Amino acid sequence: MIRYEDGTPRTHHAVSNLAVEVDEESGIATARSYVTVFQALPELPLQAIVAGRYEDRFERRGGRWGFAERRVRIRLVGDVRGHLRG
Repeated sequence: MIRYEDGTPRTHHAVSNLAVEVDEESGIATARSYVTVFQALPELPLQAIVAGRYEDRFERRGGRWGFAERRVRIRLVGDVRGHLRG
């Protein structure tokens, strides 16, 4: 991944259609959502460069919920020349 002078890849991850299922008894929750990654650079217009799904698992520990796992399933890839090296 290319990081620019501001230390970021100059992307924005837009998450939508979030579905969450919580099992209070076991202290485990799962979530599914769509993700679209946008990027804009001086030499490239604002564009979607990747689209897919997030599949997340959360666990409650010490009374607090936190991420346990995130799986990213990429379905579509666009122009990533400003995002990936080589």
